[in-house]
Amino acid sequence: MFILQAKYTANLPQVAYSAQQVQQYEEFAAKNSGTSLSNLMFRAGQSLFSLFENDWVSAQRVLLLAGKGNNAGDAYVLAKLLNQAGRTVTVYSLSDATLLKGDALEAYQAACQANVEIVTKQPCLDSYCVIVDGVFGTGFRGELSEQVQTLFADCDKVQANKLSIDIPSGVNGSTSEVAKGAFKADITMTFIALKQGLLTGKAKAHCGQLVYASLDVAEAFEQLVQPSATYMTHETLFSKLPSRPVDSYKNMCGHVLLVGGNKGMAGAIRLAAEAALRAGAGLVSVATHPDNVACVLQGRYELMVHGIENAQQLSLLMAKADVMVIGPGLGQNAWAQALFSQSIEFAKPVVCDADGLNLLAQTEKRYCCAVLTPHIGEAKRLLKENSGVDEANRFELVAYLAKTYAANMVLKGPGTLIADNSCININRSGCAAMASAGMGDVLSGIIGALIAQGMAPFAAANLAVYIHGLAAQIAAKEGEKGLLASDLFMHIRRLLG
Repeated sequence: MFILQAKYTANLPQVAYSAQQVQQYEEFAAKNSGTSLSNLMFRAGQSLFSLFENDWVSAQRVLLLAGKGNNAGDAYVLAKLLNQAGRTVTVYSLSDATLLKGDALEAYQAACQANVEIVTKQPCLDSYCVIVDGVFGTGFRGELSEQVQTLFADCDKVQANKLSIDIPSGVNGSTSEVAKGAFKADITMTFIALKQGLLTGKAKAHCGQLVYASLDVAEAFEQLVQPSATYMTHETLFSKLPSRPVDSYKNMCGHVLLVGGNKGMAGAIRLAAEAALRAGAGLVSVATHPDNVACVLQGRYELMVHGIENAQQLSLLMAKADVMVIGPGLGQNAWAQALFSQSIEFAKPVVCDADGLNLLAQTEKRYCCAVLTPHIGEAKRLLKENSGVDEANRFELVAYLAKTYAANMVLKGPGTLIADNSCININRSGCAAMASAGMGDVLSGIIGALIAQGMAPFAAANLAVYIHGLAAQIAAKEGEKGLLASDLFMHIRRLLG
């Protein structure tokens, strides 16, 4: 009887690495752990096999797609194990298998000796319960061939479960770039260390559920390599939240000033302001267009709402605040520009979003302490000419902006990236239901409130992004479509306790 030795888990580590780091150091990690690359390949196959034994017990017909690298070797090891367990297995080799080298060649030869069916023409995909992607691994760069794109498109059309080995073929494990026609997995099992590119951007949609197998060399690997990013858990993030003393009063809990809501755009600043209240700020003031005062105040009388006509009036409010949030519904007309110019003089933390970012991109002036919260379009506008930054590389982009603006950056999107000048954290929470108007305004309000309560800006940004996404996940249980930004308020309050 086959005895499982390798393990996998859905509880992912709190650090991540580039795919190049894993490629470069996996052999050293294996050696320092008293094993070999050949044994790592076998352990990878065992871990993949255990997924079938645990989750896909009834999947009797399995198709494996094999390329010409070590990813193919993992596929051949899995094919042999599945075949020995009595499942019907076919390997579709996309290249001449005799060109395989080293451990991958040995795995292929072992599969042949075990009478695993290996074909070189595309079989009928409809007849399989599971399709396993072992075409490309950590070394993938560039574009997929038309043949491979067509194959993956055909796979996407059938009902079979899809599993990717280590990295979905066509996904860059370092940058999160996704090639046209990349494989879309239901589950991706990644090995040795988390690859940062799988955790953010469009890559997340191609990975499906991400599970992890250390292959018993993770500890040795971590001793050799500094992680390129963190991936903090719920417990780690909340450990940074200050407790509230029993004798607290409102002035101890911080005063947030929100600036925005140009004529006809009251909704954005109202959402941000109520989010600041729900996230625990003791006092919340709003500086908005005079036409919006009644609208912003209506139904939320805890807000202190001021109709502002000029920068001098804003200056008086700034003197009383601990934190400023600027941008929601701000616009870019003369009124907005005057308030933005005055906000640059604020000597305390600033959260800058939306049109605040667009105005910031047009000036050389900088905030003394800021959290900037761009989506990808706003991030590109913040780039300076001839920056040399690869805009498709989310990690390079956020790091460059953090350095250029001397600010904490929140690059929004799936797997939001939060960066300061020395660290990048990848957010774990969020869902597709967040594609809804006003979500970014709510996030800005939460960040401002957490800073006001004493959190450092980087820690506040990380926790706020996580709470924001988790609140959306909870709210979306009642329906993903039609989720409103204001639906998050009750969950934000509960999460913060």
